[in-house]
Amino acid sequence: MTSKNTPGYIRRYRRINLIWLAVWVVIGIAIFITGIMLWTTRANILTVMAVLMVLPGAKRIVALVAAGKKRSVSLERCKLVEEAVGSYIYGGVLDTHEYEAEELDEDEEDKDDAETEDESRFSEKPIPWSVIFTDYIFTSTEKIMMLDFLVVTFGTVFILPSSSNQDQEYVKKYLTEGIKKWSPELDIRFVWDDKKLVDGLKNLNEKAAPLRDRREVIAYLQSLAM
Repeated sequence: MTSKNTPGYIRRYRRINLIWLAVWVVIGIAIFITGIMLWTTRANILTVMAVLMVLPGAKRIVALVAAGKKRSVSLERCKLVEEAVGSYIYGGVLDTHEYEAEELDEDEEDKDDAETEDESRFSEKPIPWSVIFTDYIFTSTEKIMMLDFLVVTFGTVFILPSSSNQDQEYVKKYLTEGIKKWSPELDIRFVWDDKKLVDGLKNLNEKAAPLRDRREVIAYLQSLAM
């Protein structure tokens, strides 16, 4: 898989940013040297262009700093979660727009009644799988954080923070507040090791959350991820 928040994402993320950083450095140096060869002085337009190559290069450096020393979750751990969930899709490949509510076609005589109840004019489409996020890096205004796994079932959000986080209580508070803004109906469960996550998924007895709530929470979690 090559999408965000799928197995091996952080490893690919770091490699791609390193490659692009090297590309921008080489381009900048090449432009700078070309300018000196043509004008025998650094005071030329190509020197300015070479300096501008710092901007996209800096973007890659910021991405690498954000990734820090974080490592991808192993494929073996991902396999255990996949088997525990059953029917699943990874959050990085799910397009939530495909499941947005659609307006129903109605007969003219029914439209007046529908206008009094806007909710009845739309058909909600269920996302038919549990949604798994892994290698999940996200930021607030204060911290860069990581989750090993985040699993959204039909009525529950399971969250397994990475041990690389320096303030786990901050992670817990930040995600709980964010998710509850979109849905007070989804149950939020923090677990702190793989066994508790797998056991929780296998022994799940839950009430399904409203379709709209679930879709909005998944879209919110997608938007947070780096």
